[in-house]
Amino acid sequence: MNKKNILGLLLFGCIITLSLFIYVNIMIDHTSNTAQQQNQTDITPESNQSETNKENNSDVVIEEKGPSEVLVDITDKEPWLSANPSEEGSAPVAVEEPDQSVEADSTTAALQLIQDCEKVDYEAYIPEMKVDSKIKEALDITNPQIEVDASAAILFDAKTGDVMYYKNAVDPVFPASTAKLLTALVALEWCGEEEEITVGEEIKMIAPDSSRAYLKEGQILTVRSMLEGMLVPSGNDAAYAMATYVGRKSLQKENASKEEAVIEFIRLMNQKASDLGVKNSCFKTPDGYDAIGQYTTAYDMGMIGLAAVKLETIVAICKKSSARNIFISGEDVTWDSTDAIITKWSGHYYSCAIGLKTGTSTMAGRCIISAGRKDGKEVVCAVMDSSSVGRWNDAVKLLEYGLQ
Repeated sequence: MNKKNILGLLLFGCIITLSLFIYVNIMIDHTSNTAQQQNQTDITPESNQSETNKENNSDVVIEEKGPSEVLVDITDKEPWLSANPSEEGSAPVAVEEPDQSVEADSTTAALQLIQDCEKVDYEAYIPEMKVDSKIKEALDITNPQIEVDASAAILFDAKTGDVMYYKNAVDPVFPASTAKLLTALVALEWCGEEEEITVGEEIKMIAPDSSRAYLKEGQILTVRSMLEGMLVPSGNDAAYAMATYVGRKSLQKENASKEEAVIEFIRLMNQKASDLGVKNSCFKTPDGYDAIGQYTTAYDMGMIGLAAVKLETIVAICKKSSARNIFISGEDVTWDSTDAIITKWSGHYYSCAIGLKTGTSTMAGRCIISAGRKDGKEVVCAVMDSSSVGRWNDAVKLLEYGLQ
């Protein structure tokens, strides 16, 4: 073999060796990158799976809120549950920075009543009112000049649903005990009048300064009697007893706690209100007592009044100036109405009035949802945040105008 052949073989060998070296390095780099990518892929799904397990197993995730952590219920996105920490029948606690996005667990949230409105920035919990095309159309009337003391009021033709007069109809106000009309509507949707309710510890959930039917634990009333105890003397205790009974019935859980049952009832209240076309209200209590996050409008309460006046059971109860009841458990009681317009000796009696419900609280002022009938006409008015005497005068003015 000559020198040229030897040199050629050596050169060829070097080229082959260099090619193999480069190829090996490329494969090593590729393998390293693939392993690194695989490691990243393995880590990311594990983290996501951990969060998924939290959601699937507990339905609760931890959401960072600055220096603290807040439990967020991802299964319940009900606005009526927001800002309701678990405080069983207790005085409210001041909330400095309300966060409407944080919602309480429906099994633990309880009522946060407001007994001192100076300690709570309750207005921070009221969203902007929604005025849709239906409301705009309803309020597109030649509004009569009627002077009322109320900060908000409305008058409806009960047969057509047409608005006949309004003042600040979609401004936020507070319902007080007028909300018991909604409680009654829900109760009659779920119960027969002769069903029996045993009063329990739920009556201790009411605020100390509540109006009462003076029920006692262990007493047994029919649904009809409980409605009378709630609507005639405006018994907050009767409202809670009713709410607990219906809430357990809805849950199909007789041993549900009073808190669970009441919260379920409040869900039913808000669902019923929505079904009636109510758009700017959030109810937090079965008795209407001031509570964080609870609000309504004159328009919405008028809508609820329209629904209530269609049920003769409610009308028959609400037009009573007094109501005698003999409980299933034997007690004989007589309740007097809080409604001066249907009470002949009150000085504010109006013969065409047929109820419906009063309401009084620090935040709500003096309110009344009133209905009247005359010569085939029927009207309903909502008078919200009026004065002590003003609410009677306001209601009578509106009823008289509507029935003339």
